[in-house]
Amino acid sequence: MIEGGAWRSRAERWVRDARTVWDGLAGRPPAPFTVRDGQGWQRAAVPAPVAVPGSRRMRVVRVQRETPDAVSLTLRDVAGRATPYRAGQFFTLVVRDRGEVLRRAYSASLPPDRAVEGVRVTVKRVAGGRVSGLLVDGARAGDEIDVLGPSGSFVVDAVPPELVLIAGGSGLTPLRAVAEDVLLRDTAVHVAMVVGNRREEDVLFVSEIAGLVAAFGARLRVLHVLAEPPEGWRGGVGLLDAPTTRAALERLGVAPSAEFRVCGPEAMMDAVRTALGEHGVAAERIREERFSGAVAASPSARSDVAVTVRVRGVEHAVVNRRDESLLESALAAGVTMPFSCTLGGCGACRVKLREGAVAMDEPNCLSPLERTDGWVLTCVGHAVAPTVVEVP
Repeated sequence: MIEGGAWRSRAERWVRDARTVWDGLAGRPPAPFTVRDGQGWQRAAVPAPVAVPGSRRMRVVRVQRETPDAVSLTLRDVAGRATPYRAGQFFTLVVRDRGEVLRRAYSASLPPDRAVEGVRVTVKRVAGGRVSGLLVDGARAGDEIDVLGPSGSFVVDAVPPELVLIAGGSGLTPLRAVAEDVLLRDTAVHVAMVVGNRREEDVLFVSEIAGLVAAFGARLRVLHVLAEPPEGWRGGVGLLDAPTTRAALERLGVAPSAEFRVCGPEAMMDAVRTALGEHGVAAERIREERFSGAVAASPSARSDVAVTVRVRGVEHAVVNRRDESLLESALAAGVTMPFSCTLGGCGACRVKLREGAVAMDEPNCLSPLERTDGWVLTCVGHAVAPTVVEVP
């Protein structure tokens, strides 16, 4: 027979365990719970998440549903520090799922002057994407996450007289921020936007873009292009292939002398580049932002490799572990290394290869000329022979 006190103790454990399981299924971290020792009830410490080197801890202060498959997350530094960035840059969100640390890049979708509550990044679900699915379905105000960045150089320095922004799907995210940024910075600039999607319900920031058109008038021209338009649709029709893009440029009256920014899926960007060439646009007037999942460089063939890292003339001995990037191994050894996105997308971690060989996950942001000159990226690089690299 179980006495009343034992029943209560067992019931309390059942309730506690059930709550823990439920919170886990809901994606909430376990809360501090009480334990009994010889001194009575006390609060048990909950281990803090292991921070990613160079990251900042940020709290989700707002979750805004954009479409059935996309959300905007407004993030604020938990320590109250400012998070400076430029329109067109992205942040790397570090998500832990089933014991694995996953990193994904998401662009800021508001210019800094409009980000009064915090940095806003927009996440669109990717088919089979673990991180995008977790964030779109499970992110809640109050959640905390490690964030790296800002990263990237998809920014507008000197505002041109005419800027053309061509976006496919979630490629609109950085371009929506860039459009408002340049319109606020220079009252003489004219911006044209071509926004491609499959269906009307897939379009991001519908009301915000309409508000920008109302606010800036003739200085902002927007053409939405749908592959599957509804009845009575008055915008462009088709996928953003080369013919559809040329038709959109002609409809908006875009001059070849304008500056162009392009962001979207790989196939769409290749087609747009072809269309711009046929429109008479010089290659140097085109800037692209590509976010492609990197493919690991022969991970099964890796082994632990000795690496020497030179920093300001001082040499540091590092073992590049087979399951770590060169950056991760160097940071673990206490070497001060430059980095930002940790995804191969910004170039902040590049170093000069002096001896040996480094295999890099592909694709990444290094140009053919940079590769020829001996630059490698440590965040997606893995030494495959005894190697010497030098931090610039």
